[in-house]
Amino acid sequence: MSLSGDMHDGGRRGAGTRLAALGAATVQAGRAALDLSAFAASVLATAAARDTWRRPVRAAFRHTLHRLAVRGFGTLVVAGAVLGLTLVAQLLYWLDVTGQGELAGTVVVRVLVREIVPIMTGLILFGRMGMAILIDLGEARPRGWLRELERRGLDPLALMVVPRVLGFAVGALCIATVLLASTMFFGYLGASALGLVAYSIWDFSEIVLRAMDASDFIVPPLKCLLIGFFVALVCCATGLARDDAEDELQRLLSRGFVRVALAILIVNGLFDLVGWHGLLG
Repeated sequence: MSLSGDMHDGGRRGAGTRLAALGAATVQAGRAALDLSAFAASVLATAAARDTWRRPVRAAFRHTLHRLAVRGFGTLVVAGAVLGLTLVAQLLYWLDVTGQGELAGTVVVRVLVREIVPIMTGLILFGRMGMAILIDLGEARPRGWLRELERRGLDPLALMVVPRVLGFAVGALCIATVLLASTMFFGYLGASALGLVAYSIWDFSEIVLRAMDASDFIVPPLKCLLIGFFVALVCCATGLARDDAEDELQRLLSRGFVRVALAILIVNGLFDLVGWHGLLG
């Protein structure tokens, strides 16, 4: 009887420990979400101030946008070619095999325009410049750069965060446009080489455009803009949170990647939930 009671008490203590751990993780996640929301509000308020956009801030914004949209153009075309040959061509192939070729435009819009391109844009942003932001801002506090800026009366948020965050947001639209155009182009070329389509590329473009509704010209660009905003925001917040030089940069990069991936999926999921709610409503 005593053994049975001890086992019962032990089971209750184990369940209580698991519930406590779950509650602590939930509180920590909620606190992190609130901190990120407050950081985003601070960034937007600083960006809206007239005195923020001085010459160094404008130069940093142009540098970010140039590095993302101009210097990365060739990489985007190659990524679009790979994505087009592996995704669009296969979609057209299987639609042709199943006798559903008339659904080509609808499937391309729903899979590529609404889902794949925004997610790929966020991942390209992180790989193109997000890791560099993590490293740069990760050294700001341990090396005393933040204290030096504050000692000179300069706002670190305006100089180090605002141009990067807004540059990522605008750059995401440019990246998504180039990525989508190159994916469609090389996907059509691959399908045409395999004999899956008998119409011109202009007819293929018209089929895709007819499958799009008005929201497809608003929601995916807005999704890409917000994904770019939050990718940069998470990178900046994660980098600036490093206050100990003993915290290795490799751990910082892995931590930043996980947080960026979660941010991309959350933004994408929220847009999808709103869209499904609108359809069901």
